[in-house]
Amino acid sequence: MSERSDENLKGVPMKRYDLVREGLIVFGVTFVLVVVLSIVFSSPDYPTVKAQDVANDQPVAFLQTSANILAGNSSIQTYGPPYTNDTGNAQNLVGIAPATVMGVTDPINPPEDFVIKPLEKAAVINPGITSALSTFQAASSDQQQTWLKNYLAALDQATTDSTGKVSLPGGDYGPVEAMMNGMLALGKSGLLEGALNNSSQLPFNTDFTNALLFFEDDVYHSVAEKLDMLGSLWGISNETGQYPGAWWLWPYTFFYQIPPMNSSPNGDLQVVAIISVVFLITLFTPFVPILNRIPKWIKIYKWIWRDWYKNNKAG
Repeated sequence: MSERSDENLKGVPMKRYDLVREGLIVFGVTFVLVVVLSIVFSSPDYPTVKAQDVANDQPVAFLQTSANILAGNSSIQTYGPPYTNDTGNAQNLVGIAPATVMGVTDPINPPEDFVIKPLEKAAVINPGITSALSTFQAASSDQQQTWLKNYLAALDQATTDSTGKVSLPGGDYGPVEAMMNGMLALGKSGLLEGALNNSSQLPFNTDFTNALLFFEDDVYHSVAEKLDMLGSLWGISNETGQYPGAWWLWPYTFFYQIPPMNSSPNGDLQVVAIISVVFLITLFTPFVPILNRIPKWIKIYKWIWRDWYKNNKAG
């Protein structure tokens, strides 16, 4: 230290402290604990739910999802920014909707992006799909909806055999049945996620938005419910199986369990606002009257520096 430092610290009790050694010891102990605990209490790695799994195990559910998207029944249709211009569902706080500030940054048209475009790619190796697509796109909107309505109603009575083939009762489905069979074949082949990819980045794709949104209405919700990972079940603070998840986020997820956040359509924004206020209060506690006196009142500093106070009672 400098002469000035020595002068300023004259009379202050001090002891030697090897910061590097202490840091290495803490790192070593923590590393060993993490490795041992991860081996003994490792979290189960729940497999990713892929389109191929849904198409093979639940072909009717796969077809219902695809047909509903084509019919315009996907929740993404009215999600609002950043996917669509529909701002009716945009969350707001005292009339301010932050999502509308940035607007639509990732435009999505579910029927076109999730069904028509993947089928156009599949048509390259399955010419039968080309004819069905042409017939469907040439029909009026009312005719398209009639076919889709008939097809969706028929799926409620559909049967599957041991090979996973879906059989429907007779009805007027137009080209929809051929199109949906093409989607099912695409799913079973394991190529649907790739067909949904709208990223032009090469050689790697980092945008999986469409693939994640495809099953978000029913399939993923059903899987999350079975794993106790819905927002109403403490969501992200849970882990798959009987294991704790991101427990340090429980203050955040806690607010989702109490009114009005647990039933408000603006719940996400309300929780973010509350947590932001709490964070700011914590950050500026040294400058907030009354709050900045709490450490002195509870005298926690005496416990932290108890060895110094023990050795310097007289002072």
